Amino acid sequence: MSRGASQVAGYRDWLRRHPTTSDAAFALLVNVTALIPYAARPDAADVDLELTTVALISLTAGSLLLVLRRQAPWPVWLLTTAVGLVAVVDAGGTTPAFLPACVALYTVAVTSPTGRAAAAGVVSALAPGVALLGLGSVNVIDALAYGMTPWSGLATMSGIAVRNQRAMVAAAHERARQAEATREEEAQRRVAEERLRIARELHDVVAHHVAVVNVQAGLARHLLRADPDAAAEAMGHVREASQTILDEVPGLLGLLRSTEDELETAPAPRLGDVGGLVERARRSGLLVTWETTGTPLELPPATDLTAYRVVQEGLTNALRHGSGKARLMLKWDAGGCHLEVRNPVQRPSTESQGARHGLIGMRERVAAVGGTLTAGREGDEWVVRARLLAGVTA
Repeated sequence: MSRGASQVAGYRDWLRRHPTTSDAAFALLVNVTALIPYAARPDAADVDLELTTVALISLTAGSLLLVLRRQAPWPVWLLTTAVGLVAVVDAGGTTPAFLPACVALYTVAVTSPTGRAAAAGVVSALAPGVALLGLGSVNVIDALAYGMTPWSGLATMSGIAVRNQRAMVAAAHERARQAEATREEEAQRRVAEERLRIARELHDVVAHHVAVVNVQAGLARHLLRADPDAAAEAMGHVREASQTILDEVPGLLGLLRSTEDELETAPAPRLGDVGGLVERARRSGLLVTWETTGTPLELPPATDLTAYRVVQEGLTNALRHGSGKARLMLKWDAGGCHLEVRNPVQRPSTESQGARHGLIGMRERVAAVGGTLTAGREGDEWVVRARLLAGVTA
């Protein structure tokens, strides 16, 4: 930006911060402009005859009237128009004394609706001619000629145009603000969804293996003296489960502090890996019966992971709250897969705080991929059923 442009911008900024001062300076400029025609006349006698008009110009433009046009646009317009009409009648025709009324009309048009601004413009345009016609000083044609139609029309249209332009700028700023707020809300929503996803993954990974650790540690303690070899085997299962936790949890926590480019990705577990899940559950002491019917289909990645997690959560609940037995059934059809995990209930209540969180997580996972899930007690068994569709992605 050049030095001159910078100075102009600084001057405009100063005027915006001091509106009353700028209005006073503008009123003085209008006053001087309106008086120029009289000062330029060589005949001093004519000037003397129009001293009333000159005084009216100074009253409307140089006094507090135009200075207050922003604070009270309509009263200022009414007063300046009234004074301008007096000057027109006194001069017997058009006079620069009506110029302050046009300035006030512009302010009215800027600050008022279009209809009211147009009505004020019509009044300013026709009032001088009507006043002269009412006094009988002129005929109808001269009255129209003495009207202030061009100047009043220019002031009105300029004010309306400026108001519309300001409204467009304000609307553009508001749209930009709303767009920024929407982007911020979308970013927060994505962060919340990512946190929820990580929380589900942590629960699925940790809950299952911690349940194994708990069961096997209790078994080892029970067999430590009676059967040291069996206790040692149980402790081996504890070590295996804890090592799995140590391997998987840091990767999930790394999602919270790493960028996408820094992440080391590993294949997500799939329903095809459920055999290893069943084997680990059996080594943990859970007697699992596994049955598969139908022809397996290829599931979308998100649905495949969800199916694995549902089986994992069902076996975990069976290990923690069941009587040591569980039955897993996978039924395939043309639409997808039916999962069912059922186990005899050992404890009076199978819905501990952790189990409730697990069920909530399962329902949210299944719903996210367009499936359905039910879980509850049926007689002496706790049953988890899920329906996952082959053609639905998250």
